[in-house]
Amino acid sequence: MPAAAEAAEPTIQIRPLEHPRRFLDLQRPFYRHDPHFVPVIAAAEAWQIDRRKNPFFAHAEAAFFAAWRGREPVGRISATRDRLHDEFHGDRVGFFGHFEASDERTAHALLAHAAGWLWQRGATALRGPVDLSTNYRCGLLVDGQPGPPVMVMPHNPPQYADWLQSFGLQKAKDLLALWVTKDTLDLDRVGRIVDRMQKRSEATLRPIDLKRFDAECTILWDLYHRIWERNWGFVPMSQPEFLAQAKDLKAVAHPALMHIAEIAGKPVGFIVALPDVNVGAKACDGRLFPFGWWKFLQAMKHKRTVRVITLGVVPEHRKIGIELLLMHAVISKGIAAGFSACEASWILEDNRDMLGPLETLGHTPYRRYRIYEQPLH
Repeated sequence: MPAAAEAAEPTIQIRPLEHPRRFLDLQRPFYRHDPHFVPVIAAAEAWQIDRRKNPFFAHAEAAFFAAWRGREPVGRISATRDRLHDEFHGDRVGFFGHFEASDERTAHALLAHAAGWLWQRGATALRGPVDLSTNYRCGLLVDGQPGPPVMVMPHNPPQYADWLQSFGLQKAKDLLALWVTKDTLDLDRVGRIVDRMQKRSEATLRPIDLKRFDAECTILWDLYHRIWERNWGFVPMSQPEFLAQAKDLKAVAHPALMHIAEIAGKPVGFIVALPDVNVGAKACDGRLFPFGWWKFLQAMKHKRTVRVITLGVVPEHRKIGIELLLMHAVISKGIAAGFSACEASWILEDNRDMLGPLETLGHTPYRRYRIYEQPLH
């Protein structure tokens, strides 16, 4: 009797999914058994991938795809072409992001689909995971201590790295997250270091004034481009896009955690740290309505972690201790406000100008994220 023919593998269908909240919520099934998973609050984040609401789409185009086997969702991916990135870097890079897959075959199908979409729009390289641009969530967690991610940082199964590499993607750059707690800080030593820096520096610090938010954002937008324009992967933001992101973050801002450095009255650097809203997101399972907002608010009363999302000084005033002064302000005022732990993320693995001051203040690298790349032919 002849052997039975091997059953054909179920067909994977990849289709556009244009509804922002549904696309974001599609992430949930891939983490049913992951105790560290924190769902995004789709009601708060959906505007970022909505062409009608995010000024990012004035200079970029993106597509959002879901993979299905029958009625079962088995993956998702986004593909982005950003005109500002191409103009700034003089290249034609296409980005993939929002990556999830149930198995290697689906992962390769999604990556090939995104690569084809990007190739048709002039891209000569595929880079990611990058959700829209490096100004949003990016990187793949490849190493580090277990635990839930802090706000706007990635979290993923370890096998994703193998699947990206078997597709042909290779490391482009690693991003580091550093960690420090009140208990591991040598506050006396840090105080002595900062006192010496303060005597040598002409810089003074002032808190960001949330009552003059638009005017402060104009200052920060100018500093943002002066500080990071030489960084690998930097992407300029239009002023409307920068303001939209800033207003989004203002909702959870704490005045003790944001400062501007000035020399002779001119801004030369700034730091922005935010309370980790993932504490609230996990408590309400990413759903604010109808009653999740109460769980969110209750959980946020017990928040203890902050994330430093932005810390920088203009090139002409680096290496004189201003970074230390800014970071110390967040540490000291954050402890006084009741916070006890801090993640600084993300920092390029070879950015010693930033890693050095953080390590001096007691921060240690504890998680590593990777951005991959391959040429498109």
